[in-house]
Amino acid sequence: MAREEFTIRPGNREYAADAARLWMQSAEEHASYDAVYDASPGAEKTMRRFLAEMAGGRNSFLFVAVSGGRTIGFISGELREGSLTFRSKTWASVDDVFVAPDHRSLGVGHALMENVASWARQRHANGVSLQVAAANERARKFYDELGFREVSVYEVLEF
Repeated sequence: MAREEFTIRPGNREYAADAARLWMQSAEEHASYDAVYDASPGAEKTMRRFLAEMAGGRNSFLFVAVSGGRTIGFISGELREGSLTFRSKTWASVDDVFVAPDHRSLGVGHALMENVASWARQRHANGVSLQVAAANERARKFYDELGFREVSVYEVLEF
């Protein structure tokens, strides 16, 4: 695949609707991994509000990838303190990251993650943290290639 021309921009409130639409695509993809990820009715509207808040927060972030005037990816999250029972650490915690399927493997995800790492360093965070669906092998490989390491396993018991 040829390298695509795209720009990473700090997301503002205007990008929240585009990012929420991408989030819905992400939710649909995640639901194929496990039903625990099924989106609730009204999820897109909720995400639009949530992402608009993230864009305006001092300790939160929303970055978008734009190509040809179209939002093709996003990443969002916030600074979080680690547990008080362990040595103090501050993490740029990624809540959501998604690149439209037709724009994957072109460097968009790397660029989004690099922007978060730079944002985190500017705020003196100790690193970047995230959760990934266990069955999302592609994403797990991507994070491994970026240098992430698994430190916890999130498990559920449904009734």
